Formats: sequence, structure tokens, C-alpha cells
Amino acid sequence: MATIFVCKSINGNFELKSYDISNKEKILNEELQDLRDKRKELSRRLDDLKTLLKAGVKSQKSAAPEASPTDLKGWLLQKGVLTETQFLSAEIYAIEKNIDLTGALLTLNMISIEVYEEAKKRKLL
Repeated sequence: MATIFVCKSINGNFELKSYDISNKEKILNEELQDLRDKRKELSRRLDDLKTLLKAGVKSQKSAAPEASPTDLKGWLLQKGVLTETQFLSAEIYAIEKNIDLTGALLTLNMISIEVYEEAKKRKLL
């Protein structure tokens, strides 16, 4: 009888420790995923900053969109189609490939044909 009691208590202790270890593993996996997400975000931000540096912009906040934009850049930024960094990337691509900006935006699939036609109707091109 005592042997059975001792075996059950040992088995119970192993189950508790196994449960604790599985909980710790779950927590570690969640923290690892959070760190991966942060790393991806920081990598994206670094790429954005590299693009801004390549374009010669001192600060990300230097070009805030106007209240009623009259150019393509301001309109795309205000509409939320592109970010400042994406627009600068398209400008750099246009210069490197010797094409106009709208051609670069369409080539890089940054804007759709519908957005292009709407910009054309607004005479932003």
C-alpha cells in the first residue's frame, strides 16, 4: 500500500513538473514570436531610413502632406496609397531606370490603374 502511494506521488510530481515546463515553453515561444515581430518592424524601419538617406531627406517628418494637395505626391500620401519612403523609392527607381515617376509607380505596382486614372482626372500628372 505504501509503495502504491509513493509511486502515485512521484508520478504526480512528474506531471506537475511537466505541466510547468510546457507552460514555460509556451511563454518562451510567445516571447520569441514577439521578438521576431519587433525584429521585422525594426528591419522595415531601417530600410525606410536607408531609402530616406539615399534620397537625401534629413527626417521622416520633413514632408508632411498638405491639407488639399495639388501634386501627385501630396495626393498619394494624403489618400494613404503610399508612404513617404515608398514614394522616395519610386523616385529613385525612376531616376535609375530613366523613366517618369508615374511609369515607375506603375512598374513597381505601387499604384493601381484605377488610382492612376483618378490622378489623371484630377490633373495631378
